[in-house]
Amino acid sequence: MLEFDDDIEDDDIAKSLEEEIEILDEAYRNAYKIATGEMTVRELLDSAEDMIFLPFDPSSPGTFSLVVDDIIQYFSDNEEYEKCAELVKIKDTFDDLG
Repeated sequence: MLEFDDDIEDDDIAKSLEEEIEILDEAYRNAYKIATGEMTVRELLDSAEDMIFLPFDPSSPGTFSLVVDDIIQYFSDNEEYEKCAELVKIKDTFDDLG
């Protein structure tokens, strides 16, 4: 009879989930830096060891408006309300332009 080691599978799933959460956090924080002018995409790329994560396509800035609500919600969930307020202002500017 075959026995499965569920603990290993559970550990792999938990580790994978943690990695995905870290990537999402980095992507949203990078998007915030770009949106607020703290850094440019080029500066992020130059400072990265390997690659950067973003929740939008930097070569098509219009895609930022598709994810800005998700980014605001992420920072709200993490109780980083100052970031939320700044992103709402930026979103309003995008809305006024479009």
